[in-house]
Amino acid sequence: LIGLSQILDKKHFFIVGLTRPGTAWLQHAINAHPDALCKGEGHFTNALFPLLGKAFADYNKHMLDDQARLKAAGIGAANMAPSAAYSNNEVRFLMASAAALTMNRWVGDEDVSCIGEKTPEHAFNLAGLTEIFPDAHIVHVIRDGRDEAVSVYDYNVRVNPEGFSKRFPDFPAFAEFFAGNWTKAVGQARYFGRSHGENYMEIRSEDLYTEAAPDLERLCRFLNLDDSPETVAHLVEAGRAIAF
Repeated sequence: LIGLSQILDKKHFFIVGLTRPGTAWLQHAINAHPDALCKGEGHFTNALFPLLGKAFADYNKHMLDDQARLKAAGIGAANMAPSAAYSNNEVRFLMASAAALTMNRWVGDEDVSCIGEKTPEHAFNLAGLTEIFPDAHIVHVIRDGRDEAVSVYDYNVRVNPEGFSKRFPDFPAFAEFFAGNWTKAVGQARYFGRSHGENYMEIRSEDLYTEAAPDLERLCRFLNLDDSPETVAHLVEAGRAIAF
């Protein structure tokens, strides 16, 4: 395994978007590039970072309360060590290091210039994600909400029919819930994209199933990767090979 500093020095990109399929298709395609690696799902913004943030906040409170008790007991400042509480910058560094540990396991001994990760839910918190990875490139996959709602509904009915039907007794009930989620995810990601134009790109899920080569060529240029016709054709085949 290479060092964490080397992992953090790589170009990072994140595939986001509440598409099914689409994000997984693109992940498998770009993961086939010889200079890129893309895995999923790390759930950094919706699991790892919030849990770490709470842990550091609790620790900071404990240390500051302890310092206040020592002062109240009359112990002079000369006998006290500087506060052990973590600063915001230190917490961000530790969060980035935790994510890098995950990426390090994925990379192993592969020599790549780009490391990517696919968690659809990152679309809800791209600002938080890029606070930890300021130079990250965001790839937002968008699928027609109507088609996506049908696909997600059918998928959940197959994998968890009893539990899913208890929450959503019919498709109209699910569609109303899904429409709100879809609108929020797409809206928030596009709002982020308007102020991060150079590090943000969109791909239509439907295009990946009709004529994927232009978008994969554009993605390679976005990530500064080889975009030769032979390489792009290889990526297209890798995406098409994924089974759902």
